[in-house]
Amino acid sequence: MFKTTLSLLLLISASLLSWSTLAAEDSCAADKIDLWTKATYATNGSNLIIQGKRVRLNGLYAPQIERKQKFHTPGEPLAKESQTFFNKLLANNDLEVGVEYDKTKVDEFGRQLVHLFLRDGTNVQQKILESGFAVTRIENGNIKHMKCYFDAEKKARKGGFQLWDYLAKHPESHFPLAKSSELTSQDEGFRIIQGKVLKVEKSSTNYIINMDTTGIRVPKRYWDFFDYSQIKKLKGQTIEVRGQAYLYQGVMFMIIDHPYSIDKLNPAT
Repeated sequence: MFKTTLSLLLLISASLLSWSTLAAEDSCAADKIDLWTKATYATNGSNLIIQGKRVRLNGLYAPQIERKQKFHTPGEPLAKESQTFFNKLLANNDLEVGVEYDKTKVDEFGRQLVHLFLRDGTNVQQKILESGFAVTRIENGNIKHMKCYFDAEKKARKGGFQLWDYLAKHPESHFPLAKSSELTSQDEGFRIIQGKVLKVEKSSTNYIINMDTTGIRVPKRYWDFFDYSQIKKLKGQTIEVRGQAYLYQGVMFMIIDHPYSIDKLNPAT
């Protein structure tokens, strides 16, 4: 009897330990849902309306829908399809969503920044990314669930889903990924840029990482997040950097604020 009871207790303990280990390793699960509420609709593949307020998903960039208002925003590939996928995901779950906040709760445009979940535990960002309708983005210091998001993107990229399929069929689009040596003046906007690092140096205001045609800058206010000794090791390596690309005096630049923006500095990749 004693042996049976002891064996049962050991089995239960092992099961609980195994479950705890799995839960700890599940980088997609919510740490704590701050709010359960009803969404209204997605305005694109990464933004939605909740309780009449504009809300943006942390950790991803979805293609932008063309806008012809005061400031013209060109449309990006599969923008409508990405929005439709997001809206169907919400509709199939009665628009009920769980909101989890990160370090930064509101961006400079007044949009709430959230990680979004469904009642069954589904991480909405993970679902969108692994379906190929968005790519991972690091912004505002919000890096919760980043391993989950990069793994989801990797799955879509390996499978050639949606945006990755589009890129394979239309390499001239340079979206969502472009080689630094092939960039043109039309390639401003969010991009993953791939290229060889030719120069690394430090000025009084920036860490400087130069590819052949792309200048990556890390402003001094973000230096505490970086290890400059690791940045120096990038010289001669082919890297992928992701962020907002902009043209200045005929040269493409990208300002990054977190090492996860560069694949070689990102433990999740």
